[in-house]
Amino acid sequence: MRRKVLYLIVVVLSVVSCGKDYFGEGTISFSAVNAGPTRAMMDSTALNSTGNKLRVFDVLTGFSGNVSWMSAENPYYINDSLVFAGSPVWNYGSSRTYPWTADGTHKFFSWLHYDNTLGMYEEEFFGAGTSYNASTQVLTIPQKVMDASTPLFDFMYSDVITVPAQTHKANTPISLKHHHLFTAMNLEVQNTSGNTVYLKRVTLVGMKNKRSATIDYSAATVQVATANIDSVSTVLFQSADPAGSVYINQETILNLTDYILMWPQTYMELDTNARLVVEYNVLDNNDNLSADLTASVVLSRQKFFKDNFVGMDAGTKYSLMLQFKRSSIEIYTRVLPWEYEAYDWDYSDHSISARSGMFKDGVLAFYRYNSTTESYSTEPTTEEWSAKTMRFRTNTEVMKGRFYIEAPTSGRWQITAYPLSAAQYFEIEPTSGEIDAFTENGKVEFTVKPNNDLSPTTTQTLFFNVAIYFNGEWHDANSEFNRKNIRLVLDAN
Repeated sequence: MRRKVLYLIVVVLSVVSCGKDYFGEGTISFSAVNAGPTRAMMDSTALNSTGNKLRVFDVLTGFSGNVSWMSAENPYYINDSLVFAGSPVWNYGSSRTYPWTADGTHKFFSWLHYDNTLGMYEEEFFGAGTSYNASTQVLTIPQKVMDASTPLFDFMYSDVITVPAQTHKANTPISLKHHHLFTAMNLEVQNTSGNTVYLKRVTLVGMKNKRSATIDYSAATVQVATANIDSVSTVLFQSADPAGSVYINQETILNLTDYILMWPQTYMELDTNARLVVEYNVLDNNDNLSADLTASVVLSRQKFFKDNFVGMDAGTKYSLMLQFKRSSIEIYTRVLPWEYEAYDWDYSDHSISARSGMFKDGVLAFYRYNSTTESYSTEPTTEEWSAKTMRFRTNTEVMKGRFYIEAPTSGRWQITAYPLSAAQYFEIEPTSGEIDAFTENGKVEFTVKPNNDLSPTTTQTLFFNVAIYFNGEWHDANSEFNRKNIRLVLDAN
């Protein structure tokens, strides 16, 4: 199971030893480290929010001394809450200090105990039956339904990390990785039918969104298992207007839902009857309103997991798009990293166009790969530049997109391709990366090639948006780097 991770650091602070045969140097404390400029439901920035709590444990073995607070009822060297209070180092809820021992081995693990933004503990979220067995080191999570109305308690659990006390160096940080238990999903809609669509309701049926879990910390690596698998119908969209919401024929992608947390599931666990039940009306060009219509759009395993045959992985987002066509309704799926966020490209405060002088004029351009010379062309042709269009000549052709960033000197860039109806026919990598203005003059490159698993029956045109992350925000960089609004065209087969 692929997992996106956040990092917690065990930091040792130098203090006076309390006894040579009892303690080593320093006390054990924790701080959260930002692993990158992510924008997730619970990224490391959100994790480092005042009042958030982690439940942390330290299993101590092979220690030759005595620990006054350890007993049969509490067999742990650390069994405490960590509370973020606005400083890099998290404070213990008990205010106790835990010195490093002179010998023995420490085994650390933890999980998200309290989300201060939601004002919710894990027991409140998962409900009665949530329990931790101190002797078996197993956290039990009872059966929980995940649907559109479920609070976004982005539960995280850590790896197990083992540290021999004698090999530990004071003030040396120890990484403790945390993983997301859930996956996430959202629903979008696009109307290319030529008619006006009145969308009433969209219901998800057949998804395994009711299950329980155990998180076993007893071994050297954490083990996660799910059980009591069941599916509960979930209304993803319900129009507030009895007549339905109007979606006019356009290429604009409209969000029906924000991302919602869902249980991960394997390819085989997806119900063969999994589908979206769509209730709607159609107003044709003669202003004739249809009777109530219902369509069942199947989430076939092959289509739903076309980019990921393993399944819906924890720590991964899945964006579903319903596309109303002239004679059918199709479903398209994008598999996205947890830190993915759609940007409001028209939001001027977050655009770099008003920040003159900060960014290098490195215009986005595409270059063709020549298999004979095994290199990319030096520049697009004059005709391609004037038409602002690059057309794939064969289905095996590869193009490289390129632009340059001089400032900011650090941060992150991202390329978003749209519309989704066309994006599925292309493979783009990477779609994001770190800014390095000091290497190759800040050159950014990514490749685009046709997706040979899909054959378009109509010509597909792909557009791009460029975004830059700096000073804690994403900024629209399209006006700077993609001012020609270049498009790639893939002809119908």
